[in-house]
Amino acid sequence: ALNPYDLWLMVVLISAVSLAGYLAWRLLGGKGPVLLLGALGGLVSSTATTLVYSRGARGKAELEGTAATVILLANLVKLLRILVLAIAVMPSILPALLPSLLAGIVVTLPIAWVTWRRHTEGEALENPELTNPTDLPVALGFGAAYAAVLLAAAWLNDLAGAMGVYAVAMISGLTDVDAISLSSFRLFGNGSVTAASAVMAIVVATVTNAVTKAGIVFVVGGRSLGMRCVWGFAAMSAAMLAAAFMLPG
Repeated sequence: ALNPYDLWLMVVLISAVSLAGYLAWRLLGGKGPVLLLGALGGLVSSTATTLVYSRGARGKAELEGTAATVILLANLVKLLRILVLAIAVMPSILPALLPSLLAGIVVTLPIAWVTWRRHTEGEALENPELTNPTDLPVALGFGAAYAAVLLAAAWLNDLAGAMGVYAVAMISGLTDVDAISLSSFRLFGNGSVTAASAVMAIVVATVTNAVTKAGIVFVVGGRSLGMRCVWGFAAMSAAMLAAAFMLPG
């Protein structure tokens, strides 16, 4: 299950994807159009972006529309990030993966647009302080997480088949979807799971992650902001699950 060369290659890939967003964000100096900064923040860390904008809008009704839009966009960028990883690592899974990713994007974008249309101009929101993804501790942390998820997914796949992989996806999705996405690509590539099972694992992790983000918004940003965001998270999750269930096999 563990190949040191493959393991480090995935660390470099994730660091490179995150670095692209981080450099663009730094070039802007952390200032600029709030939606662009939110999208770039989502490319580096959708969790950090969700947390910071939730905290910034708490108790400020005039900022909730802006914060909710940025949070939804940051988490939509996460789907584009998965697409980039699939193209780089396992392009043969794209025919099965694309319907779920596109479904999530297509149904959530209109909700984000409506939320933005309802926003009001107010004071500027604080932008997240993003960590350089090429810092060695950050890279090693992802490498350790990826190794653990890959090992657990391979082991539980042997014990319980696809259901074991889904269990790992549900747990790992609480914090991140990159590790389980790459693990699913790897399992599909070596024939351990079908394309439909690999896609379902990624969707399960994404849905779990959306639930986590919704919880962050409610706890940190308050009920009002949470209600603005929950419809987008729910629509994205439902659309992705529906598309994944329609896959043959």
